[in-house]
Amino acid sequence: MRMEPMLAAERIIEDYYPGCLLAVLGGSAGRGEFNDYSDLDIAVVERDGEELQRKTIEACGWVVELFLLPVGVYRTYFDQGIMAGNPTLQRIIAEGKVIRRTPEGDEVLREAQSDLRYGPLPLASSDIDAYRYMITEYISDLRSVRPGAELWFTVQKITTLLSEFVLRVHNQWTGEGKALFRQLSAFDPDFSQRLEQALEAIYHQEKPGLLIDLCADMLNPYGGFLLVGYEE
Repeated sequence: MRMEPMLAAERIIEDYYPGCLLAVLGGSAGRGEFNDYSDLDIAVVERDGEELQRKTIEACGWVVELFLLPVGVYRTYFDQGIMAGNPTLQRIIAEGKVIRRTPEGDEVLREAQSDLRYGPLPLASSDIDAYRYMITEYISDLRSVRPGAELWFTVQKITTLLSEFVLRVHNQWTGEGKALFRQLSAFDPDFSQRLEQALEAIYHQEKPGLLIDLCADMLNPYGGFLLVGYEE
């Protein structure tokens, strides 16, 4: 039988990582938004080790994804998340429910919270141009691909790139999968609504016009579509 998430997390840490410096239950279970298909995301800061490890186990009726982070290298992985604009570890640690803590672990927790408050690094002009170029390339493909799978795969690439671009140019964190759309919805409900309408027009009617117009509107303040003349 599946235990309540926090009780399950406490049992897992007690059984597997009793000497850890910090343990935090993150994800949907940490936010109290879990359902029958949710798993447990647990970040564990350990004293020993040289690199981040990810393990998936089954315990207390849950599938559990463990992020095992050695205290000596946590800053390296935090910085990688900042550079990518997607601080997964900081989110789990800063926004989750603390299961176990020590003074050393509290320092990691404070840095995760500080990173999220500070926000991502601003995009350089070269990064903006790279997004413009990639989106333009896929828009060109979108105008000529065959209906069906080719169209859908192209749309998926455009959707991800455009969503990341809109968030990054406004100094917002990104995400992956459904988390990316949640970030968009929280930051700009109007844009996320337009995007959803554009996707419905494509997937239900195979009409890409709304998505092309949306890309143009988002890119125009930064120079518009870019293809000929781009340099890397």
